[in-house]
Amino acid sequence: MTQIILDKIKPNVIAKLTNLAKQHQRTLEQEITAILEDITDSQPITTPENKGWQKGFFEEVIGGWEGEPLVRETQPEYQERDFSL
Repeated sequence: MTQIILDKIKPNVIAKLTNLAKQHQRTLEQEITAILEDITDSQPITTPENKGWQKGFFEEVIGGWEGEPLVRETQPEYQERDFSL
């Protein structure tokens, strides 16, 4: 199980969480876990596959160049445009 340390929680938030835990007859850890589970249950995990990309697409295509190194040619000077026309 992953350990999460929350150093910077305001004392009044801890008091409210402790009060909720007592109301639900849980430990503080169980109460925080329940709150986080409730919040995250409705949030889908975003993956390339559920965004419409073929499985393994990024692993195979992105970074998959095996030819000679690609070199970007020198770019011309920045062109000043007159927008007052």
